[in-house]
Amino acid sequence: MRLSRRLWWIGVLVAIAGLVAPVTAAPIRNNIVNVNQYGDEKDLPPNLLSDEEIERIDRLQNGASYPLAISEISPDDGAVLISSNEGLAFLDIATGDTVPIDTTVFDFLVPLPFFGFGRYSWQDESTLGVLAVNFFATGNEDALAALFIDRFTGSISAIPVGVPDQNFGFISIAPNLTSWLIVREPPGAEDEPPAEGFKTFTIRQTLGLPPPVAARANRIELPARIQRRVDQFRQRRPDLLARFLFQQQDDSTVIEATREPYNLFLYDVTTGEERYVTSIPYASALLNETWTSDSAQLAVSFFGVPDAEGRDAYIGSLFSEEIYRDMTGNLPPRQNPVIQNNNTYVIDFASGQTQVIRPDPVLGAPILEAHDWAPGGQALLIKAHHPAYLKGRTHPVYFPRFSSRTSFRFYDRNGSGQFRLTKTFEHPMLSGADVVFSSIADFVSPDEIIVRGVVGSNRHPYYYNRVSGELRNLADRAGSYFNVFATSSSTRQIVFTYTSYTAPPDIYRLRWDGTALYRLTWLNEELRVEANLRQDPVTFTLRNGQVRVGTLIQAADAPFPPKDVRLIVWQEGGPNVPMLNQWMANVENPYALLPSFGFALLITPVAGRQGYTPEVFNSLVDNGNFGQIDIDEQAEIVQQAIARGWTSKGKVGITGCSYGGYFTLQSIVRYPDLYAAANPQCALVDMISEWKLGVVILPPYLEGLPPFKALNEYVKDSPSYAADKVKAAVLTFHGTEDFLPIVQNENFHLQLVNRGAPARMVRFIFEGHGLSLKENQLYAAQEQISWFRTHLK
Repeated sequence: MRLSRRLWWIGVLVAIAGLVAPVTAAPIRNNIVNVNQYGDEKDLPPNLLSDEEIERIDRLQNGASYPLAISEISPDDGAVLISSNEGLAFLDIATGDTVPIDTTVFDFLVPLPFFGFGRYSWQDESTLGVLAVNFFATGNEDALAALFIDRFTGSISAIPVGVPDQNFGFISIAPNLTSWLIVREPPGAEDEPPAEGFKTFTIRQTLGLPPPVAARANRIELPARIQRRVDQFRQRRPDLLARFLFQQQDDSTVIEATREPYNLFLYDVTTGEERYVTSIPYASALLNETWTSDSAQLAVSFFGVPDAEGRDAYIGSLFSEEIYRDMTGNLPPRQNPVIQNNNTYVIDFASGQTQVIRPDPVLGAPILEAHDWAPGGQALLIKAHHPAYLKGRTHPVYFPRFSSRTSFRFYDRNGSGQFRLTKTFEHPMLSGADVVFSSIADFVSPDEIIVRGVVGSNRHPYYYNRVSGELRNLADRAGSYFNVFATSSSTRQIVFTYTSYTAPPDIYRLRWDGTALYRLTWLNEELRVEANLRQDPVTFTLRNGQVRVGTLIQAADAPFPPKDVRLIVWQEGGPNVPMLNQWMANVENPYALLPSFGFALLITPVAGRQGYTPEVFNSLVDNGNFGQIDIDEQAEIVQQAIARGWTSKGKVGITGCSYGGYFTLQSIVRYPDLYAAANPQCALVDMISEWKLGVVILPPYLEGLPPFKALNEYVKDSPSYAADKVKAAVLTFHGTEDFLPIVQNENFHLQLVNRGAPARMVRFIFEGHGLSLKENQLYAAQEQISWFRTHLK
């Protein structure tokens, strides 16, 4: 059909206008930006910063390697196995030289530690051993292989290891690789055909408590090729992996418990002999297991899981559930499965003789976890998780995620061969729940241990002698020490990964007396130099007389104390997780990110955090404190920073993810004139809806009462009901697949938009709780930096 002359000319004019006028993007509706890395590239939002700045962000976020020691040190004190994104290698702890491992065999024989089960163990001075699963196994006889890795050549040899049958599950493997602790159904148990084609002995329950993003980011780093093989194995051979019970999950929200009462057996691979040990009750979960170095003795600890076959994790609270009653202090200890089913079995492998160590029969007794054997096997170290006595609640909270502190108990073998408690080590650095392995101790001689605990934000190693009582901090600098392994008492050294807010991780060695620090790897030195940051310790005395210790991170050439700078405060997720001094540059943990772009970042653990005392840790949820006490402490700290001249009104921002996102929103609600700009990420915003439809375990712990009994308190503790108070400019990040419903954060954002307040929301399509895609991290960093540049004077 021919167009009329008039319409034809209109079309030509429109076309010409399109050639000469720039194409502009459609207006952003309600100030909400969608970022979809899986969609059409042209639909992605434009960059906000210069190419040079974006490249710098990319290097900060993705340029670091994470080298970690992942085995004990060789018997001759010469080498340790390390992992990084460059591969696996033996590190000479005298020179720092490395011998790379030929990992080709891992394409079909995959070491069990890659799946969170078992350990590497030295078979002699030159050979490291580990059990592996066979990707191409066809039956019991070739299901496993023992791998032997030569530390001097990096070559690997393998020996097939058969399993007796399919009707058992692995719990623990000894250092010799041939002594196993296994579980079987008791005789006469109903034999129902498995629905999945293989026997499953455990139930996996999601508690809905996400680990901090920093913990997820710091997991053992594998080369991409090996990681792909591990992921393929999980998908294609669940029949083999299901035999290995209580694997350490990347997702620490999952707890694994037995689905029935089961029998424990010792199994000897060399003889095929099985020996009955004991029975464990239904809903038992593994706390820990530890063998003597000669594989002669094993200590293994279990605890009871409340409501092991409970409802979905994100379906709200239920009065009748044991976990609800424990969190709210309404479950008497005599009825609480956490402590009633807490048993530590000390087993002699040759004879099968077993001693059971139970919690003390007194109110408030801690649950016990086998932790480490002394050289020679005559002493056992047990970690104690002490229940939380919370003000306003009748009974203590026993679930270990919320214990008030840990301690370490020494058990020595007496003349009759039984282990008896002889001494206890207690210290404020062990305050708070043992989350992300914040408190660890290892024997380095029969009377000496190296303890790791948290003081403020620093996770340091301490030397302790249980005979003399000597305790000393081995660290000479602020930061965190991870994967600490000790040499023998003849050379008296530790090897560890050190990292801090200003230093990407590398491996060092140090003597037990704190001298002769020596750097063994230099993988991240170039990045450290480029970041060029400084950190300074700061202290604040609150009105109640308590002291809070923090860290101020700035560019290296910035003065300290600072003078009227743009200051951003940050809080970790959780709650109740430590705020560790370590290298991170993601938007959720912007320690190296924001200071690299001209902002001062203030990090201060407040009430409810590790690093102080059990009383400070518990105070977050004592009586009606939640939603106020930590928020108020942070505000008082900011007010002191202003009074000191470090910053001024209009120059203070705040950010955090998860509970840190809640902290951010609640802060700008309670103190609308204190913070000029805010960046809440993956935030909890509504305690009422969270109690009704959210994480089963968290609201009962935080509030203590249901909303029907404390409605005003729930409203006061929920930012969503006070958006009209907000004066700060708010930039919201949230993933569409986050278990914290994005719609609640959208509604909070829309309340701000409808008032005409400065607000912008970035929706990350298909992201969950925190940003996992590098591309999203890179864009979010631009948004974060640009927002604070715009709205802080």
